[in-house]
Amino acid sequence: MADTAQTSGKRLLILDDEEEIRSTLAQYFGSLGYAVDTAANVPEALEKLPQGYQVVLSDIRMPEISGIDFLQQAHRVNPALGIFLITGYPTLETVIDAKQHGAVAYFRKPLNLMEVDSRLRAYLGEDAASLIDGRVLVVGDELHARLADRLVRFQTCICESEETSFLEAVGEQRPKAVLADAGAPATPGLLRAYRRLGREANSFLLVSDEAALDTANELLFSQGATGCIPAAATRDVVERCVKEAVDLRERQKLDQQGQVEEVTNKCMFAKAYRNGYYCLKQGACPNGAFQAGWISIDGKEHHKCAKRPLLVASLDQVGFATWTGRIDPNQSLELRKQLMALVRERKQELIIDAQGLAAAHYNLFEVLSDVYSELVKSHSDGVVHVINLTPALQEEFRKAMINKGVRFYGVRMVDERSTFERWGTRFE
Repeated sequence: MADTAQTSGKRLLILDDEEEIRSTLAQYFGSLGYAVDTAANVPEALEKLPQGYQVVLSDIRMPEISGIDFLQQAHRVNPALGIFLITGYPTLETVIDAKQHGAVAYFRKPLNLMEVDSRLRAYLGEDAASLIDGRVLVVGDELHARLADRLVRFQTCICESEETSFLEAVGEQRPKAVLADAGAPATPGLLRAYRRLGREANSFLLVSDEAALDTANELLFSQGATGCIPAAATRDVVERCVKEAVDLRERQKLDQQGQVEEVTNKCMFAKAYRNGYYCLKQGACPNGAFQAGWISIDGKEHHKCAKRPLLVASLDQVGFATWTGRIDPNQSLELRKQLMALVRERKQELIIDAQGLAAAHYNLFEVLSDVYSELVKSHSDGVVHVINLTPALQEEFRKAMINKGVRFYGVRMVDERSTFERWGTRFE
């Protein structure tokens, strides 16, 4: 790979005798904004050192001259050079030699590339300078080139605009924010794919000029993009927009988690498995009599959990409410207002925790019917769930309500479908 020093301040030399490893590492770290060059052997690497690299990622086991020998020779050329050693054949002897001769770190293959990147950045002093705790994923080399000088205080990585590549980058990098060109044809599809990740998704920010105004408007108000940064914005504006979006998303996630735990009595010991939960806690159930038989996981016995999952597509699209005690007609009007407010927020599903509800009456049936009628105007597949009903109340509601879009359950814990998709489980 040719030297790309003009595009980045992070200059990295990769030394490995295996071409496939050199290529893979060069592609990965190049996508993260490093200026990468490679060498196939120690003499080639030593010849390139005067070009001014800050860090070297070197294999240890190579023909003729080892990485430990390179470490010693390289430090004679540049004592300040940061050398990180990697090996598929770790031994105590090479660990001791690496430390003795001034290596910064020693990694075992197969590499955890995110960990390597984190250590490289820490050595280069970037961690302290980053405005957020995490990475910013920029879609496309062209957009990254346009924004590079305004993203210097973020840890950036780049991906292609093809959906599969985009989702792979999201899975590997777990970015706190995604930046995409509002005018790019692929952006609407990428936004839809990103939002399908549910609570795993973070901020999706558009970069737009006046020419893409209509598209930006559609993506912001109808498709759920987090925000928009003017293409000509200054560095201060870009930094503020990204940081505010990330901070807002973090607060939303905390609020969501708190809502879910409160409304569903979410148990910290409940672990998803196939079509239900098992309990990580040994001994009595911490939340009452919810233990139901046994299951063997990885050779260890666990109690099954009597609480069943109520699966939703995305917590972002769920509105939560609580019904408790004996609700009179005046109270039912207030409950209707609360639920209608959630509908106006364009929530796709509503979940009502009725754990403390003492009785059912026609006012509540009317509230549910009216709210559902409004919900399906904006979401044809919208659903209202009423959970944690006693068996008697569950039966009453089911007899009174014939609308299939209003559903009633006993004890449930709310979870996202993605939690269970790995087992291909389907249940309602």
